[in-house]
Amino acid sequence: MFQVTNYTRGLAEFLAALRYEDIPADVIDRAKKLTMHTVGATLAAKDMPCFRRALSTAGDTMGCGGGRQATIWGRGEKAPLLGAIFVNSTGADTLDWEDCSWTGHPTAGFVPVAFSMAEAMKKPGRDYLTAAIGGFEVYQRIAGYIQPPQDWNLGKKGWGLVTWQIFAASMPAGKLMGCDPEQFNLLIGATGCATTVVDTVIHKQMSDFYHLQFGFTSMNGTILARMAKRNELDNMYDILDVEGGYAFMTRGFENDGWLDRNLGSEWMFNEILFKHWPANMWVQTPLDCLAGMREQYGFSAGDVESIDITPGFQARDAYSPDGYNSMKHCQFSIPYCLAAYMLCGERGPGWFARENLTDPAVLDFASRVHLDKEDVWGLRKCFNTFTEGSFPEVTMTVTLKDGRVLRGGLQFPKGHPRSPFDWADCEETFRIGAKVAGLGEEKTEKFIRLCRDLENLEDMSEIANCLGV
Repeated sequence: MFQVTNYTRGLAEFLAALRYEDIPADVIDRAKKLTMHTVGATLAAKDMPCFRRALSTAGDTMGCGGGRQATIWGRGEKAPLLGAIFVNSTGADTLDWEDCSWTGHPTAGFVPVAFSMAEAMKKPGRDYLTAAIGGFEVYQRIAGYIQPPQDWNLGKKGWGLVTWQIFAASMPAGKLMGCDPEQFNLLIGATGCATTVVDTVIHKQMSDFYHLQFGFTSMNGTILARMAKRNELDNMYDILDVEGGYAFMTRGFENDGWLDRNLGSEWMFNEILFKHWPANMWVQTPLDCLAGMREQYGFSAGDVESIDITPGFQARDAYSPDGYNSMKHCQFSIPYCLAAYMLCGERGPGWFARENLTDPAVLDFASRVHLDKEDVWGLRKCFNTFTEGSFPEVTMTVTLKDGRVLRGGLQFPKGHPRSPFDWADCEETFRIGAKVAGLGEEKTEKFIRLCRDLENLEDMSEIANCLGV
């Protein structure tokens, strides 16, 4: 093969050589916060159907024995490492509450994979943090490299969010296993060859299998990393450089400047969006806006005649008078999520209880939420704006039954890098999840204390033990 670049080798050498001391303090702090937030979102999902399906599948196919084992978060048992990773990664995305980068939900990969592996291998917190951050930095550059062009219609032509997700697992796994540059080069190649197709049908039919895919990609990426460390991979070098390589395999998109973008000096980790609400990222701002107006004016669901939102967002206006057919269908619907916020209590799994998907009161409120039909932002435009460091600005008009017309607006939802989470925000998510999972006060407080000081933890199994019920 004719090779004119060395991008694969550059990424492999970067990740193999990365040390904890190389990472800025603000990035470390953000990684600890994101860990707490993601674990909390996962705990909150423990009784949801997707989590239960993953749990039963792991038990049936992987058993209970084996050497390295890790905690299934919010359960009372440990499981073989791959089983724990499969369940925890599925759980991390189940409520769509963990994170969003420019390219998807990598936290559902690198947090459960690195955390569970570090527990099973009894690694210190610094090793976990280094693997999670370094793995993400490589993932993000590869994912950015193969994004579709600016005018690509994501709704009609698809977007491979889970296609490249596997790199969010294999890269931190390889780092924790101590892969050298050559092993990482082959691992990048094998990971590219193991990516899934662009799964448009899942989005078109709003299947909750979407959440399970994060479990499968995490498990598969971990397997590949183990093979790389054992020198069981061959002849897949330089997949980001050679003719017929990764860009060719993923529709031929190639974005110059991504693969070697300021490695070691620009930390894209700081651009991850923490999700304030268990909902799709383009639902975050409308929810924050409504919450702010409700706090300011004190209205209840019964007071609202209508809610009008500008701009509209592509494929985020789903409403059916007969109800919603899946949790994912709800999570991607601004009308449903605003109704859930007003009527279904504290944010968390209760929003998506089966009975709420067809509840007449919820559906009635959702019918009163209207998105602009003239000014509609396509998903590609939304993601371009996020990649550039900004976010779509939302204007909201709430008309009350007493005739009052209230107006509000918001651009940066809580959790955006320009409106970042503090430790209290992360603790709040974790406490919600811990309460759902039944951790108890002692384990809850111990996890929070250890997570805040994760860089000084000598053995990750200590913090993992807080997550078993």
